[in-house]
Amino acid sequence: MKKVVSITFLLLTVFVSAKAQNQQQGPVKIESKTLISGDTLTLKIDFNVQEDWMVYDSLADDRGPIPLSFNNDAVLNMELIKINKPKTKHKYDDIFEVDLWYFTNKVSYELCFKIKDANTPVSGTILLEYMSCNLTSGVCLPPKIVDVPVTM
Repeated sequence: MKKVVSITFLLLTVFVSAKAQNQQQGPVKIESKTLISGDTLTLKIDFNVQEDWMVYDSLADDRGPIPLSFNNDAVLNMELIKINKPKTKHKYDDIFEVDLWYFTNKVSYELCFKIKDANTPVSGTILLEYMSCNLTSGVCLPPKIVDVPVTM
């Protein structure tokens, strides 16, 4: 009996560990880098999307999947002045009945901020939300929110 409980516990631990690792190993990897030039801070966010997957960038209206969004409300001492977007692909989606723009492979977004006061530290977090779908199977993952730290 002790042996059965031990084996069950071991299998359960392996399953939970594999599931947690699989969730962290999703089809989209995100990295960021901060660049400062004068009173401008640029947050470069790199997306590396696995083959046969895509991330929605924007939509033609309010219907459809969750598009990529950046929330900078939690960033102190900075004002967003522009977002440099990569070239995206376009398609009409029959399921959502809406025009969609999306990206695949490797792309970068640059969020440019004006530093309000050079004597005050910049700190905070950008909340990035996105939704990814498999181009082959049509399976979409639930929207994901990622914290991207911003520091000087």
